[in-house]
Formats: sequence, C-alpha cells, structure tokens
Amino acid sequence: MGAEVRTESFQTPRTYITIVYWLIGGLLISLALIPVSGVAVGLVLYFTVMAWRYFNWHYSFITRFPVQHTASNVIGSWASNGLKENRRKVILMAHYDTAPVSLLYTPKQQANFRVSLIISLWLMGFAVGIAALEALKTGLPYVQYIRYALMTYFGLQAVLGTLGYWLNGYTNGASDNATGVAAALSTAERLLDVNLPDLDIEVVLTSAEEVGMIGAYHYVEAHKRDWKRTETMAINFDTLGAGKLTVIEQTGTVDRIRYDNTVTQLAKQLLMSDRFRDRAQVGRWHTADFDSVWFVRNRIPVLALCALDEQGRMPRIHQPTDTLEHIETEPMNDATELAEAVVLKWIMNNG
Repeated sequence: MGAEVRTESFQTPRTYITIVYWLIGGLLISLALIPVSGVAVGLVLYFTVMAWRYFNWHYSFITRFPVQHTASNVIGSWASNGLKENRRKVILMAHYDTAPVSLLYTPKQQANFRVSLIISLWLMGFAVGIAALEALKTGLPYVQYIRYALMTYFGLQAVLGTLGYWLNGYTNGASDNATGVAAALSTAERLLDVNLPDLDIEVVLTSAEEVGMIGAYHYVEAHKRDWKRTETMAINFDTLGAGKLTVIEQTGTVDRIRYDNTVTQLAKQLLMSDRFRDRAQVGRWHTADFDSVWFVRNRIPVLALCALDEQGRMPRIHQPTDTLEHIETEPMNDATELAEAVVLKWIMNNG
C-alpha cells in the first residue's frame, strides 16, 4: 500500500496463561506460608494488588514476570504534505495475535465472565483479611478452614481458565482478529483515496493484545508525548466477524472505562443518520477489554468498534470455531465505512 513500515519490539509473556499461573501460584504459595511466617500476609497482598490492576486493565508489574518473549507491533505510516502546524493524525489499530482457546468464553460463560471475575477479585481481597487474622492467631480454627477453601477455589479457577489452551492450543483467529486487521487496512486505503492534504495516517497492528493489551500499552507509552490531543484521534477495530457493528461506550471489570470522548460522540451522531441507523448500534463490553483502553486512560480521543450479537456477545471468540467459514463480512464492511465517515467528520469539525 506504499506505507513507510517499521516494527517496534517489546517484551511480553507469550500468553496470559503465564500471568494466570504467576498470580494464582503466588497466591497459593503465600497462603500456604501463613502458618510459617506473618510476612506471607504481605505476599498475599502483593499478588492481590497485581491481580486487581491486571484484571481492571491497568498496567500491572505481573506482566514483567518470567518467561518473557520478544513481540513486535507492525506500523505503517503515510505522512501528509501539509504544513506541520495544520497536520492532524489518525491512528487505525487492530491486534494481529490470536488467543488461546478458553472454556471461559463459551456462549454461556461469556455472559457470566465479568461476574465470575469480580467474585474472584473480591475473594482475593477477602483472602488478605483471612491471612492477616490467621497470622494474628484470631478466629482459629475457622479462619484456617476458610483459607483452605479459598486455596481450593483459586486452584480450580486456574485449571478452568487454562484447560482449553492445553487441550486445543490457539484459535485460528479469523474473527478475533483478522477481521480487525482487514478493516484497519481497508479504512486506511479509503482515506488515502480521499487524498486529504493535512492528514497523517498510521496503521498500528499490535501484538500481545490477548496477553493484556500489552502491545498497545507499549505503543501508547512510546508515542503519547508526541501527540496533541486536539489533533490526534484513534480507531480500534476488534472482532468484526459476526453480529452487528457496535460503537463501544463502556468497558471495564470493577472499574468503569467510559468512552465519552469527542470521536465516540461523533460516531454516535452518525448512527442517528439514515446512512447508519440500521447498520450499527451502541453497546458495552465487559468481557476483557480492547487495545483502546490505554487511549482512554490517557484521555486521547478514541473510537472502539466491534461486532456483537443480539445477546451482546462476540460469537466464537477464543473458541476452535473462530475460522474463516464462519465469517460474516457485513459488520467488517460497515466498520470500514463508519470509520471513514468519523474521520471525515472529525476533520470537518476541526477545520
């Protein structure tokens, strides 16, 4: 497509399986050490805080634990010929890594994923209190029995969360997220055809999204100081293979991550027009999150696009059935058209 292409490498665990084992393993060992030393209470707290940060989509140091691998974001840029003071930047993002197969992402489990995760996080916090009581020799032997029950629960969660990977490996990733990559490239192609003189276009294909949006985190951290918020916008394309195109307005686990920025508002306005009214919807996604979370946390205008079915789920994600023959092209094509319209409206409003 004639872009200037570069890669930006970073260190990451290969999958979230490593992170789950570190978090749960750290908790189990720390809880097991409570009768030996009160210092173990601090370890329980340490792993609990890292889990709360990781599963609420903040940066967590647990992502730096061994074993680390080198991954790369792939970036294609088209610089405009306009004057520097007049130039604006649009970032079109999609992750290109695929997910491990997970039993937690079956249609029934998707509906309960957030509740299950919140329960686990609160039980981790409860475990800190139980560990402290036992270290102080208070409430024995009942707090000891509760500690054993918590250890059993956390161990079962680790097995349930990772068994799908050990049985089936990785998904094919046709919907999650080859469709997003195709939509990002197609949107760039459409914008290049419009030939806007003052618009810098950048396609960012991230890796390690399925590990915890780590590729996008490194990209934003590396470049955010170079961006002017009034002259920069981003669109993230993720899982557009089935269902109805959806403009995301809220994500998050315990934390609520709200997409109330100017770019998302422009998309909502377009959804009220005859052109898009019946082709797209506004929705929420509280099962994991998107690469765009780091833009929201840094107050950089961003639009998150995905496709959801009538139950608000993403069909076949993290399942062996996420293959090409199940792809519906309509939401992907609608995403490309809406993205182009949002960029043009954004430029017109900021002209």
